[in-house]
Amino acid sequence: MSSPTQKTSPLKVATAWILVAIPLGWGVYQSVVKSLPLFQTAPPATGAKAGRP
Repeated sequence: MSSPTQKTSPLKVATAWILVAIPLGWGVYQSVVKSLPLFQTAPPATGAKAGRP
């Protein structure tokens, strides 16, 4: 009961990977860009109320 094995075209495999990798890469890029402010230091506060209750 074994079915004949068919070889998948390398072009189809490459196309499938590209169709997955482009949106995935874009999502990772957007996540990194939007998370960068979380890792930046805040500029020192200026003014009379800075650091005083």
